[in-house]
Amino acid sequence: MVRIRGFFFDLDGTLVDTHESNYMAYRKAIDSVMGIELGDELKIAIKAGENSNSFIPRLTKNASSSQVELINQMKKEIYPLCLDASKSNDFLIEFLRHMGESYTTVLVTTAKRNNALSVLAKHNLDDLFDYTVFGDEITDMKPSPAAYNLALAKTGLNPEEVLAFEDSENGITSAELAGIRAVHIRDFL
Repeated sequence: MVRIRGFFFDLDGTLVDTHESNYMAYRKAIDSVMGIELGDELKIAIKAGENSNSFIPRLTKNASSSQVELINQMKKEIYPLCLDASKSNDFLIEFLRHMGESYTTVLVTTAKRNNALSVLAKHNLDDLFDYTVFGDEITDMKPSPAAYNLALAKTGLNPEEVLAFEDSENGITSAELAGIRAVHIRDFL
């Protein structure tokens, strides 16, 4: 049996429930650019971990690539103002704090660096990771294994030495395609 040497953590929906914050920021940005108010369908896309470059055109029915880019830019600016709606997963964060003393810890998120850093700062998590992987560093988002493969490369760990924590099916698939076992975080305790 191989010994676990590292723990890889997703951010959005796993360590911090940012779904409402993301929803609020995207909703405002989409309404501002397109004049469309989206509701549950937007929440579902965000919760599923779908990439904004996919869900914005699909949900707006006619957003051009320049409008999608503008929406994403506006969302980035609005997002930090919406972080009061985010909630930390205190149980998992306590586990991270405790295990981080003896194990390699990595943040593996496809969130853009600035957004992720805002969330980490808001919840005092910015000093808990030995390594980080952000969405800006990869071209293929989850469920592609790219983020987890990069995390493995940064740490030098083998997939069987790692346990990943993920909330979405896309995230779990991403970890498993990289050969990493994943714990499905369904609810915060």
